[in-house]
Amino acid sequence: MKKNSVCIALVLILLVSLACNIGSTAPATDTGQADPPSTNAVSTEAAGSDDGPAGPESIDLTDPALYIIPGAPAYKYDTTLQITGMDTAGNPKEFRSFTSVEVQTLPQINQHIFFEGDTLGPEPSNKAGSINILSSDTVIIGDEMTSAQMVSVNGEAPKLSCHTAPTSSVQGPGLLESTLQFMPNVQQMVTGQALRVESGVEVNGYITDKYQLSIENFVQADGELISAFVYVARDGGFITRFEDQAQNKMDFFGRFDPNQMASLATTTNYFLVEDGSLNISVPSVCLK
Repeated sequence: MKKNSVCIALVLILLVSLACNIGSTAPATDTGQADPPSTNAVSTEAAGSDDGPAGPESIDLTDPALYIIPGAPAYKYDTTLQITGMDTAGNPKEFRSFTSVEVQTLPQINQHIFFEGDTLGPEPSNKAGSINILSSDTVIIGDEMTSAQMVSVNGEAPKLSCHTAPTSSVQGPGLLESTLQFMPNVQQMVTGQALRVESGVEVNGYITDKYQLSIENFVQADGELISAFVYVARDGGFITRFEDQAQNKMDFFGRFDPNQMASLATTTNYFLVEDGSLNISVPSVCLK
């Protein structure tokens, strides 16, 4: 059953990422992870003197140079998601989550996938066989996968469990490909030109230029777009943050009334790192 819960966690995190792809920015939950760096506006002149001139007035969103994933051998990213709406009984409802992923290929392929937020999957239930995951901390080193999960089974109080298994025992695509599937794939979501609306914005330790997207920039537009932006780092010329807010009808595991609009907000941060520099290790709770 532990092995099955690992697989379920990976699948459910993927489903949450699909909700992000609908068009969706949220304050991070208290995950124990470092808070994302703040976004600070810096004057264009001051920023340009240290980090070069402002970026072009518009960018081509189909330019592959804007996207460091999956071309880079090592990277990390995190996504916060918030959905607010009404349930079928007319009560206010909210879902929040935080997901982070780290990948490097040296000295071997190592991956770290972390999720924490409101219960993943259907609403907590005491039905036989129900599994609700509140957090999942999974590390893949070579052919070994170790996962620490806070899980409620059959509506009981959540318990921490650890499980280690060969990655080859998990059916489906390769684990590296699975990790990429968790990421909101902005490159496939958008097209056309985006106009610069602000210069010299400090994001994730980079001086960036901020570009605004419209509904016409989205290949498939489900629901109503409220706002969307990308932040392009002057050092490297890649998108280091994508954020958007939208409204759409959804039930999201039966949590929301599918006949009413729910608000979705996401922020995804991308970090380029030196291959082999990440400290990816087995969750400490699994070493006890």
